[in-house]
Amino acid sequence: MNMKKIHITLGGLLLALLSVCVISCKKTDGRAERSDFIQVYDAPDGETPLERVVVSVKGGTFTYYIRANVSFSAEWQSEESSWAEISEPKLVKDGLWSIDLSVKPIDRRSYAQTGATGPIGLYTRRYGVIKLSCQTQYLGNFLVVEQGLENRIACDFSWLYGSADPNATYNDVLMSQWTTAQLNQGYTSTRIQGEEETWVYAKEGYVKLGNDRGAGADLITPHTSDFQYDTLLVVSFRAVVQNGDVLPDYTGGTEPIVPMRRPAPFAEGAGDAADAGAFTVQVTGGGFIRDFVATGGTSLDLELPTYDRTSPSFPADMFKGASYLVFIEGTENNPITVNTALRFIAGSMAASETGPCNRVFLDDVFVYRQSPLLDEDLFLANGSKSGKDIICGGNGHE
Repeated sequence: MNMKKIHITLGGLLLALLSVCVISCKKTDGRAERSDFIQVYDAPDGETPLERVVVSVKGGTFTYYIRANVSFSAEWQSEESSWAEISEPKLVKDGLWSIDLSVKPIDRRSYAQTGATGPIGLYTRRYGVIKLSCQTQYLGNFLVVEQGLENRIACDFSWLYGSADPNATYNDVLMSQWTTAQLNQGYTSTRIQGEEETWVYAKEGYVKLGNDRGAGADLITPHTSDFQYDTLLVVSFRAVVQNGDVLPDYTGGTEPIVPMRRPAPFAEGAGDAADAGAFTVQVTGGGFIRDFVATGGTSLDLELPTYDRTSPSFPADMFKGASYLVFIEGTENNPITVNTALRFIAGSMAASETGPCNRVFLDDVFVYRQSPLLDEDLFLANGSKSGKDIICGGNGHE
């Protein structure tokens, strides 16, 4: 059987599926249902034919069984670059074949990808199809394969511009000075009482929360009407704390770069040491942190790492090993609603010109819908707890 890998657009993929379905429903002579068939099962003695399967984000090899009374060919089709492949069908016994689907872990993706419908996150769902067909009999069937979850909010902050170096401030832009197009993305922030600004800054493709005088800041995700249909959400993001107040040298020339220190006064704790690193994720407007549903908890405190300024790839790899997952659950008494939002809080939201600095850099905020019945449960895959991403975070995708 000749197998060929085909890459098509999602629209083309759906059209192909529709045409296969039409072919498989044809009658042989217009009077009786045809008796030939090609069907896929999850076990040799499976009772219900498969139409859709969800494979683990960790990848692996999955075996499916094909019952057919005609000869057939098998093909793998996907719109995204090859993330899975199928083996040649193997005869198990008369009328029954097995086929292996080898799936790559979803963490082989890179961040900052953009698809036809917007940014692609680490766990954004991707699709493929195992197409089974008998050309001589005009007969076909297909198995839809899915990996990952459906986006609800997808933000890589590629629409923000500022200093690429986290310690540099010469080109950073406060939220109050963002363009209309940037503000229309829907992100908001709370002004601390007595402060003249919300201390959220645009960096080059990411944001900074908090200032160098010790004031904290928050960033609140936009609302979406899609949340009204959800009971489980998965929040994915990357975050690190500022590594001291040492600035890069902008004098140029051929001499080695010599760090410069920001002039005094500093907030207490500023200088060469990393900032405090306190960070809170809070769900507002409906829903609980899944870890704390029994107690009604809506916030999770995290201690963030800092970045390695000595890395040869800095600042491109500043978020390496700093991927996080937070799981949200709606209940009958506190459901997820159209008003549900995620609030990321760096440091204290009380005015503090002399408190410890707590500047946090945040990127790649994605909120995914998780179906309780159909999708892989990433909460269980992450050790039944929110916090560091132990499923895919840090496995080389940064």
